[in-house]
Amino acid sequence: MKTIKKVILFGAAFSLASCATMMSGTSQSIKVDSVPSGAKVFIATKDQKTGAIGTRTEAGVTPITVSISRKDGVVILEKEGYQATEVVMQRTLNPWVWGDVVLTSLLSTSIDTSTGASNEYDPGEYTVELQPEVVEATAVEE
Repeated sequence: MKTIKKVILFGAAFSLASCATMMSGTSQSIKVDSVPSGAKVFIATKDQKTGAIGTRTEAGVTPITVSISRKDGVVILEKEGYQATEVVMQRTLNPWVWGDVVLTSLLSTSIDTSTGASNEYDPGEYTVELQPEVVEATAVEE
């Protein structure tokens, strides 16, 4: 009987491992808009140590809802006549991580952290005011 209880307890704990990864996933849908609208939206990854941006994928034009990696995702907006803009997104702790801490182990917390599921973007909606490109005036010789 004790063996059965141990198996059930182990199975329950194992099934709850990586709560944030299983409940929230490793990506999140966010709404992106721009002023003016109609900017091209690119999603990419960003190395948190070097700041280098990886391969960009065009997702559409604003306003749009995009799915972005919770770990190292970045959104870039581009529109002719305006400066390219990286959307600064705030990350917070995903509440499902507490399920890892309370119900399971360090292993599950490590999995959620390594997959990025321990993060969530808050707020889940961003409106970015694009800045016009600065055009330098050239002197005209007479």
